[in-house]
Amino acid sequence: MKKGILLLWPSFIIAVLATIVFFSVFDPAELTLHKQALFADKYSAYSAFLLVSWAFGALNTAIVLVLEKSARDINGFTPPPVVAGDEDVQS
Repeated sequence: MKKGILLLWPSFIIAVLATIVFFSVFDPAELTLHKQALFADKYSAYSAFLLVSWAFGALNTAIVLVLEKSARDINGFTPPPVVAGDEDVQS
C-alpha cells in the first residue's frame, strides 16, 4: 500500500502541473492532426492529457523506486548471519 501511494501521489502532482503548463500555452480547440480536431471538447482534451501525463509520471516514479533499491534487495540475496567466535570454527 505504501509503495502504491509513493508511486501514484507524486505522479498525480506531476500530471496536474504538466496539464496546467501545457494548456496555458496551447488551446485544446486548436490541437489538430491532419486538419481534423483531436478532441470533441476541451474537457475531453484536459482529461486525456491528464491521464496520459499521469501514466508517464507513474512510469517515471516507478523507475525511481526501482533505482533506489540496493543490489541486495533486487537480487534477493541475504548473507548468513555472522556469530561472534566463528572465526576459529571455520579454520
